[in-house]
Amino acid sequence: MATLRVGPFIDGQELADGGGGTFDVIDPATGQTAATEACCDTATVNRAVESSAAAFASAAWQATVPSTRGQMLLKLADLVEKHAEELVELELQDVGKPISQLRGGEIPLTAAIIRYYAGAADKIEGCVKTAEGGSFALTTYEPYGVVAGILPWNYPLVNAALKVAPAIAAGNAIVLKPSIETPLSTVAFARICSEAGIPPGIVNVVLGSGSQVGNPLVSHPAVKKVSFTGSTAVGQAIQKLAADQMKKVNLECGGKNAILVFADADLERAAQAALISAFVNCGQLCVSCSRLLVEASIADEFVGTMVAKLARAKVGNPRDEDTLIGPMITRAQYETALDYLKIAREEGCNPVCGGGPLEMEGPLAGGLWIQPTILTGVAPGMRVHDEEIFGPVLSVVPFENEAQAVEISNRVEYGLSGSIWTSDGERALRVARALDTGIIWINNMLNGYPQISVPPHKMSGTGVELGMEGLLAYCKQKSLMIGYDSSAPVGWGL
Repeated sequence: MATLRVGPFIDGQELADGGGGTFDVIDPATGQTAATEACCDTATVNRAVESSAAAFASAAWQATVPSTRGQMLLKLADLVEKHAEELVELELQDVGKPISQLRGGEIPLTAAIIRYYAGAADKIEGCVKTAEGGSFALTTYEPYGVVAGILPWNYPLVNAALKVAPAIAAGNAIVLKPSIETPLSTVAFARICSEAGIPPGIVNVVLGSGSQVGNPLVSHPAVKKVSFTGSTAVGQAIQKLAADQMKKVNLECGGKNAILVFADADLERAAQAALISAFVNCGQLCVSCSRLLVEASIADEFVGTMVAKLARAKVGNPRDEDTLIGPMITRAQYETALDYLKIAREEGCNPVCGGGPLEMEGPLAGGLWIQPTILTGVAPGMRVHDEEIFGPVLSVVPFENEAQAVEISNRVEYGLSGSIWTSDGERALRVARALDTGIIWINNMLNGYPQISVPPHKMSGTGVELGMEGLLAYCKQKSLMIGYDSSAPVGWGL
C-alpha cells in the first residue's frame, strides 16, 4: 500500500509542498510510517493567515448572518458522520486509538460539538444596562477576526471541531495547527469544511513543528486570538509570545487530577469510573484522573477490585473491536511514561499490576506499548504523585477523612478536573466547593460534553472551553452608549 501524503490546506486546496520539508507520521501501534507530511515554512504560514484575514474581511463573509453560519455547521456535522469511516481510519493510523472508541465515542462527540455550536450561532446575546443622563448602554459581542487554533496530539479530530465550531459560530476565520505527530484527521476535517460550504480561507491548516510553524502563527499580527490545547510548558511559551501584541489567549493545559472515593460510595461503579478515567486513550487525556484518593478503610478492597477488572481489559490491536486500551501516541511520551515508572520504583512505590513496557508480537512488536499500571505506596510530594505523567499510570493514595482528601487533592499545581464518589449528598457538595479545579464529576465520570464548560484553574490554563462560555471566548466585547434625550448636557456648554 502506497504511503499517504498530506499537506497544508489553504484557500480550499491541499498543497503538495509547504516549503518546510517533510516529516514521517508514525503509526503508534506498529511503529511503521503511516504518512509523509509536507510541513510549512514561515512564508506558507503567512500565506495561510493572510488568506484567512482576507476571507474574514470579505463582503460575502461579513454579510453571512449567524443562522446561515449555523446551517453550515449543521451540514458539517452531517458530513463528519458521512465520512466517519475515513476519519476513523486516519485516526487509527495517526493516534492508534481503539476502533470501538473512535466509532462509539469520538465521531459522535465531534458531530455533537459541531451541532451544539450550530444551534448557538444565533444565540449570542448582549445586554442593556442602566445609564444616566438621557442615554442607555448596550454590551455586544463581535468576532475577533483570525483565530489561531493549536491542537494537541492526543485528540486531534475532537479538538479541531472544538475550536472550529465556536470560532465559525461567532463569525471568525481560523487557522488550525495540528501537532506535527498527528496531522491526518485535521487536514481531512478541513476538506470536509469546504464540502459543507464553508468559504475558502475561513478554515485553513498549517503543518509542522511548534518552533517552525506555531511560533510564526501566534506572532502574526493578523492573528487576534489564540486557542491552544496542550502541555503547560508550551502554553506558557505561547502566552509569553502573544503578550507583546496583547493577544487574547485561551489555554487548556496539563492536569494531575484526582478521583476521590469515600467508603460509602457505590464501589463497583466507582472502580469502573476510576479505571476508565485513568486508562482511556492509554492515560493520554488532560482531564483523566491519574490519582486515586481512596478512604483508607476500603483501600485494599477497592484496589483489589480494580486490579481484577483491569485484568479483563484487553490491551492490543486498535483495529480489534474488543480492544479497550491502545498504545502510547508519540515516542517521546512513551519514553517519558517509562521514565516515570522508573522514578516510581526509586521513590518506593509498588506496582500492583503493570509497571513497564508491554511486549507485543507480530506487526505490533514495534509499537509504543506500556502495561496499564496501578501504583500503591504513593504519597504527596513524590514526583509520580505531583507531576503529570500522561500515560497509563494510576497512583493510589489512601486518606483518613474528608479534610485530608481535600488537602491532598488540592496540593498539586494543576486544577483541571476531578471526580467525587460518595452517597452523602451534603459531603459531595462540600468537597466539590473545596476543590480548586475547573470541572468536577460527582458519582459519574467524563460526561456532559459539549454543554458543560471546562474552565481550568491554577497551572492548568486560562480561559474556558466548551459550553456557551466557550462560544463567548471566541468573541470580543464592545460597549455602546446611546443618547436619546437631546436636552441632556454633553459637555462644558461652550
